[in-house]
Amino acid sequence: MTAEEYRRRAERLLTDKRGFGQLQDHQVREADVWARLAISAAISESTQAVRDADQ
Repeated sequence: MTAEEYRRRAERLLTDKRGFGQLQDHQVREADVWARLAISAAISESTQAVRDADQ
């Protein structure tokens, strides 16, 4: 998955209002994991882009 895909997944969890219209704790925890994956992927993608530009 790309950083963008991870980010969208996290956002979708935080904007999903199923249930009583309030976020559940497990949604916030899961979104946090997806957001961290997005950050990691963005760093990897940026690093790869710099390496590719140097070649």
